[in-house]
Amino acid sequence: MQINSFFKNLSGDQRRVALVILLNIIIVIIESTVGVISGSLALLSDAWHNLSDVLALVVTVIALGLGARAASSTMTYGYVRSEMMATFINAGFLSLLMIWVAVEAVNRLLHPIPVDGWLTMITAGIALIVNTASAIILGGHAHAHTHDHDEHHHDLNVRAAFWHMASDAVLSLAVVLGGGAMILWGIPWIDSVLSLMFATVILVASGKLLAQSFSSLMDSTKPAMLVKLKDLLINNPMVIQAHDVHLIHPSSKEHYFSAHIVLDETLSLKEVESIIEELRHDLSHAGATHVLLQPETKKYAQDNDTHCNGHIKHHHHHHE
Repeated sequence: MQINSFFKNLSGDQRRVALVILLNIIIVIIESTVGVISGSLALLSDAWHNLSDVLALVVTVIALGLGARAASSTMTYGYVRSEMMATFINAGFLSLLMIWVAVEAVNRLLHPIPVDGWLTMITAGIALIVNTASAIILGGHAHAHTHDHDEHHHDLNVRAAFWHMASDAVLSLAVVLGGGAMILWGIPWIDSVLSLMFATVILVASGKLLAQSFSSLMDSTKPAMLVKLKDLLINNPMVIQAHDVHLIHPSSKEHYFSAHIVLDETLSLKEVESIIEELRHDLSHAGATHVLLQPETKKYAQDNDTHCNGHIKHHHHHHE
């Protein structure tokens, strides 16, 4: 009963991902058990890759839930960084596992161990079916187009999970073919070669994710996007100068942009407001999801260190 009510509380996206998680946990248990029994390192590395995907999918479900959570007095930005933090941990964990698989594969090439081809092939075949089913469960939704903003975000999250499952299916297929080759030609080293190939492909992918999530957590930015957004400010005829321009990328969907803009001091507050509204509209069309603009008079035009001078300017406006 509790499981039923738990599922009822989940959104459609979360339900799909939860089902895929259950299917993949079963595969991890079967593949790792049979991998140990049959001596197949390829099965073990496939099981671990599936385990990392289970973790990534759990994060997807949590991210879908946390994304819906409003900001609070303690978390004023909400949980916008949860995706990148989890990606960093997941990719780090997977990278370490794959380094171990690569070392073990080289060791096995030097000292071959007999591998049970039939067991490997049947187990990987089951994994292939489950991974393909998982990809279909997620893929059917990923292509349903929607114009709702939040749904689009969920869509991207689920689409990433879909590609995870699709890549798993390809890896499982490779193990099936490897098992077949062992049965046909009785070559035990095929397992080790497959494991090395897996480890390399997965290491490259997880390395990219690791770099991407680390740079996001460290508030690095996309220079091309920063230039584009800054140009939008400078090209506006009402903006005399823009400085203290910042762009951060706290999640794969969010781009937080802030800047100080120097305007003519004879403008009324209403005119300033309409300029800011126009700029905010242009900036959000160019990809900024959160915009913060601080209007200033020419007094601040040449002074670039203006992080704490905003208060003086407010008084300045007040007396106009």
